[in-house]
Amino acid sequence: MTDTLKQYAEFATQSHTENLAYNEILTNPDVLSDYTIRFFGPEGPYPVHEGEADLEAYGYPTEQVDPSFYGEFPAPPAASAPQQPTNFWGTFNDIMARDPQNAWRVLNQAQPNMVSNKLFVME
Repeated sequence: MTDTLKQYAEFATQSHTENLAYNEILTNPDVLSDYTIRFFGPEGPYPVHEGEADLEAYGYPTEQVDPSFYGEFPAPPAASAPQQPTNFWGTFNDIMARDPQNAWRVLNQAQPNMVSNKLFVME
């Protein structure tokens, strides 16, 4: 059990140290600019290529794709027409006129903010 506690303490300490470093990067513009320059610099993981010669030197080899390759895929499904939203308050009004003792059932099926939005608009 003590090994588990020690591992958790090391993890918590490491996480705290990382959070402090992230906070420093995000709140200090000088540190952020230095980090960005190193990240996108020549030794960074994402070097920025300056010209055509750099692009050719660091580019990935490409091959022509056989056009018949694309014929194997099915056509994407057609988009369905948008549905008209239901007129909740119109339906509620009709039920209140025809069957007022069961109108509460319509209110129970409403979205949580439906009544509060109606009250907000009425004010």
